[in-house]
Amino acid sequence: MNSTVTVPAQRRPPLPEPEHRGRTEIAPRAVIKIACHAAREVPEVREVQMRPAGRPRGRVSSVRVHRDWATVRLNVSVVYPSPLRAVGERLRQHVIERVVSQTGLKVVRLDVIMTNLVEP
Repeated sequence: MNSTVTVPAQRRPPLPEPEHRGRTEIAPRAVIKIACHAAREVPEVREVQMRPAGRPRGRVSSVRVHRDWATVRLNVSVVYPSPLRAVGERLRQHVIERVVSQTGLKVVRLDVIMTNLVEP
């Protein structure tokens, strides 16, 4: 008589919760692209200065990312005549909303430097 024993299939241990499986880092380069694109969505903004690759720093937009927060500096050209303070507030609010919704980072500071006024 040949007796065989069947063993139930081994179950894999459950995966840890998603927040314990690893870490997601968002590069400053990605954040600045999101912020600049969001700035261009504001109707009065005509141009956002980004640093071209290989060029020295000057009047360019920038971002710093540290863990789960970011600081953003945007240099923009605005249509003349526009109420600059109102445009700045709308721009700041819109960019912060976009960065938070797309990255989950908390924007702790957003500086808007209006470097130029352009004709409509």
